[in-house]
Amino acid sequence: MGSRMRRLPSAVPLMVSVVVVAGLTSCSGGEDKKDTSETTARDFLTAWQSGDLTKAASFTDNPATAKQGLDTTNKQLGIVKAEYKAGTYTKGKDNAPATLAYNATLTLKGVADPVKIASTVPIVTANGKTTVHWTQTIVHPQLADNGKIKRDRTLPKRGEILDRTGKSLATTTPVVALSLWPAKITNADALYAALSDPMFDLDIPKLKGRVAAADPNQSLPLVTLRKDKWDGGGQVKLAGLGGIQVKEGATQSGDVAKQIVGTVASGDNADLLKNADPSASSADQVGASGLQYRYEKKLAGVADLKITIVDAGGAEKATLVDVKGKPAESLKTTLDPGVQDQAEKALKSVTGGNNASIVVLDAKSGGILAAANTPSNGDNRAFTGRYPPGSTFKTVSSGALLQAGIKPTDKVACENTLVVNGQTFKNYDGLKPMPDALFQDDFAQSCNTAFIGNRGKIQNDTLNKLAGDQFGIGAKWDVGTVTFDGSVPPANSENDKAASMIGQGRVLASPLVMASVAATIASGKFNQPVLAPDDVPGRVPSHPLDPSIAGQLKALMQGVVANGSGKMLQGIPGTVGAKTGTAEFDEKGETLTHGWMIAFKDDVAVAVLVEKGKSGGSAAGPVVKAFFG
Repeated sequence: MGSRMRRLPSAVPLMVSVVVVAGLTSCSGGEDKKDTSETTARDFLTAWQSGDLTKAASFTDNPATAKQGLDTTNKQLGIVKAEYKAGTYTKGKDNAPATLAYNATLTLKGVADPVKIASTVPIVTANGKTTVHWTQTIVHPQLADNGKIKRDRTLPKRGEILDRTGKSLATTTPVVALSLWPAKITNADALYAALSDPMFDLDIPKLKGRVAAADPNQSLPLVTLRKDKWDGGGQVKLAGLGGIQVKEGATQSGDVAKQIVGTVASGDNADLLKNADPSASSADQVGASGLQYRYEKKLAGVADLKITIVDAGGAEKATLVDVKGKPAESLKTTLDPGVQDQAEKALKSVTGGNNASIVVLDAKSGGILAAANTPSNGDNRAFTGRYPPGSTFKTVSSGALLQAGIKPTDKVACENTLVVNGQTFKNYDGLKPMPDALFQDDFAQSCNTAFIGNRGKIQNDTLNKLAGDQFGIGAKWDVGTVTFDGSVPPANSENDKAASMIGQGRVLASPLVMASVAATIASGKFNQPVLAPDDVPGRVPSHPLDPSIAGQLKALMQGVVANGSGKMLQGIPGTVGAKTGTAEFDEKGETLTHGWMIAFKDDVAVAVLVEKGKSGGSAAGPVVKAFFG
């Protein structure tokens, strides 16, 4: 008989598999040899267990009906793994058929504990042929031929993604989920004609194929529409057409930081469904991108699931599964809607159609306050972009030179060009030689040759170690979403070291990484950037910046604003520091540049990248000014 369980579901494989039980041996009493009836029943169980339903049905007196019944059982129960073990064989008496008892152990989709069923296989002989007499009681003793297996799922309300104050970042939108019940289609031509309307966005030939292959008594998800769209036209188009089922619900769409918050989509996308809880259905709304995807299981929770045997009138005859799910949970983030709005508005100061990105951090905690890209579709380049950071990386190489003994007030001449093993390095256009420059002047004016000329003061792996140990660059960051966490390989030649000193060569960073560099210098402490602080298990530990360089680096960045390439930030109240960067890259044989600026104002740090910007000061500087202004 059916068993009743109340345990939480856990992950089980989604592919159907079978376990062949070696124990399909006789358990009958006495020493009688097994007759043809018993052999037939055992062959039926063996084929059923192997998953060859056509072969199993061939042992019955009604192969077509049996095949459909076995297939329907698999789908309605959601069988992942099945084990059928033969029991006692009983010879028929008088006109009663012979029977072979069996015990089934079934692993079902989304159900933690196996379901056990005990039933019998009846065997009859007619016209000299022994066959299994097909009846649905083979599947379950209380499943009549006019009854069915009913699977009810009740989804919890989806959790919300919250800002740093606990307010929702997404709007809940009423929707209508449409599904199709094939057995109740009354006029297929009219139905498919109505569903071909562009508002439903359906591939009708593909839909027809799905219907043909489906269990006619199981619903097929079609599409989810906004309720206002359904009320405004969809309902009228499908009125009076049999087979359509309508279920009202709600979905979430991000209003703030859409690329970060992400979206939800229909679970009929197999790749998205793989990321969901094993109990999820193709009719569910599941995370499709951003935080909605990363934290799908937390935000979706787990549905209550009840599987019952019902008669033709719908009355419950037996309960196979009754498991309680778990509520959905909301996700707390560090995002600040006001800061996000400032960041997005600041990017509008970028002209000429250049791609651009901005990241804003709370320097004291590493919390990501905002991030945005223009255009706002596609990859979140603010987090995942791989760019040479150019002279913004001089913050890191300055730390290496300071540790090596150079002082900000030491005289370090800025030459026009410098040749390293035949390779000529030069400064950006417009910077004149400064033969009497102090190191702090070289930093403020972003003199390449001054940095490259002092590369001999550090080892080939110094920048690699300092970047990792002090600034966390290249470590595996768990922010809460996909990121590129920078790369500073040890130099493999003098030319490679020279290029690394100015953030070129093989040095790569994302805007997020460079915003973190600015935040580390502003606060004197590395705090790994984070979006979901309560839900990241492997955050890189915080640690103070080397005290011997911390204050000096902060003062150097303030000097860029006072009398260097960041003068456009003068007049902004508070403690303000910056570093510009113009990073060269090759595209189709042409050398182009990206414009960078990293900056801090008190406890807020920012990084801006403008792709193909002429220089950091001219391209990225106005964005930083607009943000802080």
